[in-house]
Amino acid sequence: MLDSYLNLRKNVLVYTNEDMNLELQRDDQVYIAVVDIPTSSGIVGNEYMTLAMVFGLNCHLYMSNGDTMTGLEKDPKVMGAMQSLLISSHQVLRRMELTERLDFEKSGRRQVYLKTCGGIYYKELDDSKASSFLNMMIDNVLRCIGENT
Repeated sequence: MLDSYLNLRKNVLVYTNEDMNLELQRDDQVYIAVVDIPTSSGIVGNEYMTLAMVFGLNCHLYMSNGDTMTGLEKDPKVMGAMQSLLISSHQVLRRMELTERLDFEKSGRRQVYLKTCGGIYYKELDDSKASSFLNMMIDNVLRCIGENT
């Protein structure tokens, strides 16, 4: 099951704006966000979930046990929260690390990948203002998903 989880997660990260016929207006325009979230699940093999968001297209949750929740963007509140995160997150790019590393890494904290045409930015969330901002935006998406499931 872990292999399918890792493949789904990686497929989002390697998806490009050219693949989706999306013309970007700025190099810092975020069009994909992937958030690896540790969970406190008591179920063996379900220690992580990944929130995957693609601008204007998809909002999915992938669980490390192989379960998926797709089509979440069909709810207007989820779509709005997702778009708000993608549109606003460029504000914290300078507080993130430009990376080519896409492999999943276990952590006790949320890990965020923001994709732009200028590259993929990474941050393990901490107590900084940038992390607080991202956590607020992520929590808003998760809250909207929770209201609809």
